[in-house]
Amino acid sequence: MSWASVSIGDCVEKIASWNPSRSAGDTPFLYIDLSSVDKDKKEVDRSSVSSLLPSEAPSRARQLVKSGDVLVATVRPNLNGVALVPEEYEGATASTGYCVLRPDHNLLDGKYLYYWVQTGAFVTDMMEKATGANYPAVSDKVIKESKIPLPLLEEQKRIATILDKADAIRRKRQKAIQLADEFLRAVFLDMFGDPGRNKANWPTIKIGQAIELGYILEVQDGNHGNDHPKVADFVDEGYPFVAANVVRNGKVLFDKCYYLDESWIRKLRIGFAKPKDVLISHKGSLGFTAVLDDTFDTYIFSPQTTYYRVDRSRLDPIYLKGYFDSDYFQNLFKKEGVQSTRAYIGITRQKELPILIPPVESQQRFVEVASRYAHHIERLGLERDAISELFFSLSKKAFSGGL
Repeated sequence: MSWASVSIGDCVEKIASWNPSRSAGDTPFLYIDLSSVDKDKKEVDRSSVSSLLPSEAPSRARQLVKSGDVLVATVRPNLNGVALVPEEYEGATASTGYCVLRPDHNLLDGKYLYYWVQTGAFVTDMMEKATGANYPAVSDKVIKESKIPLPLLEEQKRIATILDKADAIRRKRQKAIQLADEFLRAVFLDMFGDPGRNKANWPTIKIGQAIELGYILEVQDGNHGNDHPKVADFVDEGYPFVAANVVRNGKVLFDKCYYLDESWIRKLRIGFAKPKDVLISHKGSLGFTAVLDDTFDTYIFSPQTTYYRVDRSRLDPIYLKGYFDSDYFQNLFKKEGVQSTRAYIGITRQKELPILIPPVESQQRFVEVASRYAHHIERLGLERDAISELFFSLSKKAFSGGL
């Protein structure tokens, strides 16, 4: 079946720009930043939407959005950051890091557009057209000039309904993984209690003190400054360059990583993590964690991620990850990391945060439970990946007229 190929810009309405610092008076406004969209779930992450006063408005806060608008991130590596604006964010302000697409409902179904901008064809096209050495990006003009296959409106809605059902199955599997993570947090709370109350009176010290006492051997993030790798430096194989956006569900997503060749081991000063180091993301997306496995003998960290290397005879990496994942620490970490423009908590501030250190025997009991449960989580992950593959295969057929 052959459909007309139409420029997206011919099917969407113009978005008026505005300046909240001049227009909102003293009334707070909701701000959807680049970090506010979950790139895996393709939705606005409510916990990452800020309520700001006009005086706090970032320079990028320039677009008023409506319910049903489609947000498409324009900056790599966020080009797959796509979301529909939900009803609760009617009238919110979006960063100019998004191209806001408001469908002309006489021509284009919003859900159809939402699924199109997730396709490999669209994302690959945008990545190829991205320009700029440090922060490659595409303009709104490039996105709006890109083509979308456009059947009749009734057919668009039929396709969107089919993809909605397939997406619901995919999301259920993702929810199962989240519930598994919540179970481990519940196990941690049952074994160790609320670290903030510490009813067992176990030692609670600052991370900086834990370093001085030898529980933690090293805390380090990636290389800052002019030596930071640029997109042109990345290769297909080598050492994974670990940024915050490739850490999800307690794992580094190797298929989403950029890679650097061996020459960068000599070029960079710092940021070389090893298996069994504990990772926590500290810039943009705060609080994602993982224990690095032995897939690689060296991981090169970006300035968005911190690794903790511990004395495993005194502090177990899996226990430390469990502590980092606890509601107590996550709330503290995100509260300390709140800034007016982008969430960030650097090494110096991290060293001021508390760490609960129970006896090694208690840590090991948690590790045993977590290790057993890891197999269940991995199985769910494999099932989720298989369902995602089926979804994208279905999507490809849908937009080529094969459904």
